[in-house]
Amino acid sequence: MTGTDFIAHSPETKPFWDAAAESRFVLPRCQQCHRTHWYPRGICPHCLSTDIDWQESPGEGEIHSFSVNRMGNEPYVLAYVALTEGPIMLTNVVGADPATLSIGTRVKVIFKGAAPEAPVPLFAVR
Repeated sequence: MTGTDFIAHSPETKPFWDAAAESRFVLPRCQQCHRTHWYPRGICPHCLSTDIDWQESPGEGEIHSFSVNRMGNEPYVLAYVALTEGPIMLTNVVGADPATLSIGTRVKVIFKGAAPEAPVPLFAVR
């Protein structure tokens, strides 16, 4: 078992990874305080409730902050994306010329295979 096997099969995160396997983006939402949070976990970071539900998300947001790493063959973009639902998530922006990106650029989730595990959410310019 690898570290990712444990994460992907954790009961707390299973709904997220099951949805990702179907190319659906879901976010944890607390049924107590009604706030959406990121990263997937079974306890609300706002009120500490364990009454968590999973809501479908269109996976849209905007670049909140980003950095371009130029090490290696191709540059890649590491970004904080502010989701429409409120949470900010750390991710990669793919398929875009880094020179064209700016804070506020609108992005949408895409899924990239991570065989044999569930695909991971990344973002592309809308």
